[in-house]
Amino acid sequence: MVTAPDPQRDARRQALEAWLAEVLAGQLLEVQPASADASFRRYFRVKREGLDSLIAMDAPPPHEDCRPFVQAAKVFAEAGVRVPQVLAEDLERGFLLLSDLGFKPILMC
Repeated sequence: MVTAPDPQRDARRQALEAWLAEVLAGQLLEVQPASADASFRRYFRVKREGLDSLIAMDAPPPHEDCRPFVQAAKVFAEAGVRVPQVLAEDLERGFLLLSDLGFKPILMC
């Protein structure tokens, strides 16, 4: 079954990409979906020419609050746990830019 595109979601992605262009100051090369989530959050892999990829998180404020994620990342990192580093944030709009821990497909048996 094919559903119609969600105009609000498209507007959020456009806003996220505009924010990324500002934050990355011309480094932005390509933004692709990175994973699916069972919540309102969405993740995008941000590919930059000649540089490591990053992860952009879109968490709409009416449904999600990024503050606990940012706080948990800080606490875990201080304890020596490998977690994504928060590189940039716009908590009012629900956007985070994170380090990319990589992509490893899960094999199903």
